[in-house]
Amino acid sequence: MSILKSVSDLIISKDKSEVMIELKHLRLIDKVAKVGSLNKAASELFLTQSALSHQLKELESKLGVKIFHRDKGQLHFTPEGKELRDASSNILYQIENLENKVQEISQSQLKGYVHGYSEFESKRLDNQARTMSDLLHYDSKWEKDSTILEVGCGVGAQTTIVSSKNPECQFTSIDLSETSLVKAQETIASLEIENVTFLKADVYKLPFDENSYDHVFVCFVLEHLDYPEKALLEIKRVLKKGGTLTVIEGDHGSTYFYPESQAARKAIQSQVELQSKNGGNANIGRQLFPLISGVDFTNVHVEPRQVYVDSSKPEMVEGFIKNTFTAMIQGIQDEAVSAKIIAKREMEDGIEDLLKTAVGGTFCYTFFKAKAMK
Repeated sequence: MSILKSVSDLIISKDKSEVMIELKHLRLIDKVAKVGSLNKAASELFLTQSALSHQLKELESKLGVKIFHRDKGQLHFTPEGKELRDASSNILYQIENLENKVQEISQSQLKGYVHGYSEFESKRLDNQARTMSDLLHYDSKWEKDSTILEVGCGVGAQTTIVSSKNPECQFTSIDLSETSLVKAQETIASLEIENVTFLKADVYKLPFDENSYDHVFVCFVLEHLDYPEKALLEIKRVLKKGGTLTVIEGDHGSTYFYPESQAARKAIQSQVELQSKNGGNANIGRQLFPLISGVDFTNVHVEPRQVYVDSSKPEMVEGFIKNTFTAMIQGIQDEAVSAKIIAKREMEDGIEDLLKTAVGGTFCYTFFKAKAMK
């Protein structure tokens, strides 16, 4: 009796009642083939022997064939079992290759993060979060006992704010960068915040079941993604029916300042072009409504949150003009010049002129905050 059709066609079925072979069965068969006994296989799979024996009987019952026969305490494959053993080995090999490719894609996404992972960038993100807290997060509040998924937490700059504002909620904060996650955990621990769990995860392949979270929070993440619609669909999958999505993004095209400077505009545009080259979109703020509506979220509402700074607001001059926006342009200076997007002298002049707006000038920038419901 051939069982290859069962292996290839019925590992995963749209109708779960028709599933004949699962990955746990393939791993069982492969492990027994390698170690030669259920006892050793159970140990290496971190299962009890009785649990493994139950899985084996379950599989034999579903397939209607014997996979092993025993001889002097040893397990030997039947002809059907050998066919299943070979197919299992092949399928597991393909899955391992697929997982490796996914990991490579994840690493390439990290490399595409235009701002990098330096200590300079970590400090800039912290400055930005503290400076913009009142403007962006006065309404970042959820019901008591809510479960909230924060996508792309980075070094935890936004995490510290939203988790502190919602002490009776439970946060799961994810990111692809292990380095950033370590910094985020250290920051949260130093502040004695206890309602956050950190996890390394990919927004395109979230390791959560459907309808897992009451709310999802995404801040300054979509602008860095090649496929923001795909990310939103995956976010929607893990969000509960009636749950909400909150997204905050900037828009570099909204930047205005005085004194006017062509060099400063070129410097800003170089960051826009560099981010685009890396697969992102520095002007995504204006696109939030069609993006979120386009993947069938309901009750989509987008609100502009404008930053206006002049010398009457010294804390904003320092916190936003110098330590947030201009620092962001400074942070990509070398990469933009290396990519021949802008000449070194032009970039230096542009940064100098941006700093001039902090001395008797004015500066405007608009963030966009979107809320929607599944």
